[in-house]
Amino acid sequence: MSDEVEGVGYADAMSELDDILHELEGDQLDVDVLAERVRRASELIKLCRTRIARAQTDVDRIVTDLEAFEQGLGEDAAGASEGDSELF
Repeated sequence: MSDEVEGVGYADAMSELDDILHELEGDQLDVDVLAERVRRASELIKLCRTRIARAQTDVDRIVTDLEAFEQGLGEDAAGASEGDSELF
């Protein structure tokens, strides 16, 4: 990916892709500009896919951490209630 695309946010990239799509669908796009717009769209798509993959990885990691935390709490609660019953 080019440095030109790296600083673009996901929402801005999607908006620009939408604009490019409308240009490509129209009949007013100059043929000389066509290859440049398709190149730009390709870079933006790569950026969006990378951001989505990164977000998916982050979400998966967070969910796994939460599940491990909850399992740890469940074990602590079970251990505490067993210990409490021995006191009485």
